[in-house]
Amino acid sequence: MKRLSITLCMAMFAIASLFAQAVQPSLMVFPSRAWCHQNGFEKTVTKANGKEVKIQEYDKAFIENKDLGPAVRTIGKMMQDRGFQLVDLESQLASQDLENALDNAGDDDMEVSAYDKLLETAGPDIAMHINYYTEEQGPRVTLFYDLTAFDAYTNKQVASTGLVSYGPVMSAPLQSLIQSALLSSIDAFNAQLMQHFMDMQSKGREISVRVNVVSGWEDGLETEVDGRELTEIIEEWMTNNCVAGRMHQKTSSETSMYYDSARIPLYNEKGRAVQAKQWLQGLRKHLKGLGVNSKVKTRGLGQAQIIIGE
Repeated sequence: MKRLSITLCMAMFAIASLFAQAVQPSLMVFPSRAWCHQNGFEKTVTKANGKEVKIQEYDKAFIENKDLGPAVRTIGKMMQDRGFQLVDLESQLASQDLENALDNAGDDDMEVSAYDKLLETAGPDIAMHINYYTEEQGPRVTLFYDLTAFDAYTNKQVASTGLVSYGPVMSAPLQSLIQSALLSSIDAFNAQLMQHFMDMQSKGREISVRVNVVSGWEDGLETEVDGRELTEIIEEWMTNNCVAGRMHQKTSSETSMYYDSARIPLYNEKGRAVQAKQWLQGLRKHLKGLGVNSKVKTRGLGQAQIIIGE
C-alpha cells in the first residue's frame, strides 16, 4: 500500500510538472471493438482492393444506444477534472464522412481505416477504449468494465484497469455506476498514463517509417546522389532528426527500408503536436534539395511512408 501511495504521488507530481510547462496530454474516448461487436455496432466492408475489413459503427452506436453517450462523457469528464485535454468523439464523428475514409489508400501497406482517419483528424495523444456490461439480479446491478489506453501514434497499450466488477448495488443510471466504479481505479490508471508521457518527454514520441522506391527507378536506394548512396543520405537524416538519434531499423534492402521505431519531437516550435507526416516532410524536402523527387503517405498519426521516384 505504501509503494502504491508513493507511485500515485509521483504520478500527480508528473502531471503538475507537465501542466506547469503548458503541456496538456490529449485523450479521446472510444467504445472498444469488443463493445461494438457485442452490441451489434460492427459491419464488414469490402474495400476497392477486394479485401474485407470489419469497421466499428461509432456514429450509429451513439444514436441507437442510449447508454453509450453518457458513459463516454462520464469518463471524459473524469479525465478532464484530472487535468487532461479531451477531444470529443461525437463532435469528430459529426465533422467528417467516415464512409469516404475507407478506400483512400493507394496500397495494402498503408491502408487507412475509419478509426485511423478519426485519430489523424483529431490528433489525440491517447485513445481510451471502454468496454462494459451489466448483470442484473432483481433490483441489484453489477457493473463489469475495463478501460484501456493506447498510444494513438503506435497503437501500443500504455495503461489498463483490467476487468473490474463493481457491485452489486441497487439499480442506478449506468453513468453513475461507471463514475463510482472508476473512482476506485482511476488514480492507478493515471499513474500508468503519466509514466508513458514521462517516457515520451525524455525520449520523444514513437512512430514508424517506411522508405520505398518506385519499381524500376534507377538503382533503387543504391542510387548515388552527390557521391553518396541514398541509403547513407537517409540514415544520416534520420539520425540527425530523431530525438537523440533514437531509432531502430528493422529491415533494409535495395528498394526499401523500415524503421519500426523512430523517436520524434513531441511538439514543434509553435507548441503544436508533431505528427509523423509533418516530420517526414522534412526528409522529402531534404531529398528535393538534392534533386530527388518523392511523396509522403500516412496511416493515422504515427505511421508514415516516403516513396522515392514519384
